[in-house]
Amino acid sequence: MFTYKHPIAQTWINDHLDLYNYALALGDTEWQQQILQTLNQFELHLTRQFEFQLWQMFDSINRNMLKLFQQLKDHKQNSTEEEQLREKVWELKLKRLEIVKLIKANKV
Repeated sequence: MFTYKHPIAQTWINDHLDLYNYALALGDTEWQQQILQTLNQFELHLTRQFEFQLWQMFDSINRNMLKLFQQLKDHKQNSTEEEQLREKVWELKLKRLEIVKLIKANKV
């Protein structure tokens, strides 16, 4: 449920889980629910932040692809240059597909 690699996020989550265990030991169910709600809100915030970053990456890839398409259109490259540009476009398309998969997985 709560697995984040950033050290500050890990520390914050661990501290709140410790507080939850302490509330459990005290038998304070209201405090337990408050801590769980705080953890869930934190997770939702990180999920939204991650999705926003994915969309930024998606937009950046699209801009790069447009530049490459424009280069292909504007310039008469030799076949080697044209092939290199087409390979770059293909690599960006694959990266974009991976980002789309992550965005869709994040929505589930």
